[in-house]
Amino acid sequence: MANDETKTGLDDASVTAFRLTLDNLADHDVAEIFEAAAGRGPIADLAPKAMRARNIDL
Repeated sequence: MANDETKTGLDDASVTAFRLTLDNLADHDVAEIFEAAAGRGPIADLAPKAMRARNIDL
C-alpha cells in the first residue's frame, strides 16, 4: 500500500479511459469515486473535474 509520500500517475491512455468511464457512470457513482479517492492520487484530480462539468454536488 502506498503512503502519503508515494506519487503515482496515469499515462495518457489511462486518463482517457478513466474519463470515459466517469462519463458513463451515474452522478452518485462519480460522487462515490470522489469520496473514495479522498483527495489523493491521479483519480482524485479527475473526479472533481467530472463533478464540476456535470454540476454534481455532494
